[in-house]
Amino acid sequence: MFGKLKIVPSADIGQLGPQQGEAANFDWKWHYSAAGWVIWLALILAFVAPKANRDIKILLILVPLVIVNLLWWLFIKFANMNSTDALQFGIIFNSMTLGVTVLWLIINYFVRFGGAIRFLLSFVTLVIVAGLGTLSYSTEFSNVTTMFLALFIFMALTMLVAITISRRLCGGKYRPICFLLWLALWMLLGSLVAMFGVLIVGSIIFSSGLDISGAIFMLILAALIFGLGLYVLNFPFMILGFANPFFRKRFCACLCLKAMPEAPKQAGAGRFNGQNSGTEIPEKGDST
Repeated sequence: MFGKLKIVPSADIGQLGPQQGEAANFDWKWHYSAAGWVIWLALILAFVAPKANRDIKILLILVPLVIVNLLWWLFIKFANMNSTDALQFGIIFNSMTLGVTVLWLIINYFVRFGGAIRFLLSFVTLVIVAGLGTLSYSTEFSNVTTMFLALFIFMALTMLVAITISRRLCGGKYRPICFLLWLALWMLLGSLVAMFGVLIVGSIIFSSGLDISGAIFMLILAALIFGLGLYVLNFPFMILGFANPFFRKRFCACLCLKAMPEAPKQAGAGRFNGQNSGTEIPEKGDST
């Protein structure tokens, strides 16, 4: 949005004065809001830059992206948040959602590295993209911006540690239901630690005292909401990884999961491909 803006202050003060003040005109340039497109530029580059993504199947990543945005819209609609809270939580949601999307788009390039390096690259990707989301809304580096970045660090650690532990508890095998159940448990447990860390960092940033005894219930409640939200955000992406062979290959390769062997073909299924039930048709020149 750019062009001439007309700003009219208004307030209902009864008989004390007019409800509307004097209008102010402002020329809003297009580049004033250009920073808001930075995170979307990162998403576009993640789509088109990697050679492995030049496949029509890559567009399936938009399905979980649409699903989580729809869930977020429903949550905002029924939560009755005021505009300030909706904006702040929207920054967190949009930044982390696009961070997860970008990670799925480029994660196949991390397979060549060892487990620790792969974890570090995934962590850096999530934090950088989420950080771009914060800077897209505010170019000023304030205490609030620092708090958002700290929150993204804890969210990324919670998510990646939960995925790593769930993979180990599945024995390194491709077991979707088992993996999702372990992931839910460890995201909730990890959120308790993460929210405690956020509380400590917040008290340092805003120079406030740390009183845990009076807020232990709120801390646990916030951690449960934090972990549940993070799990719901990842759930559609995980389902895509389990259901679609294109993304399943990336998922299994990055976590070094041993895929389950494919079911054998039914007898007679290859009859029209030169095969018969239990007997191969010899080629010319072969002896029976």
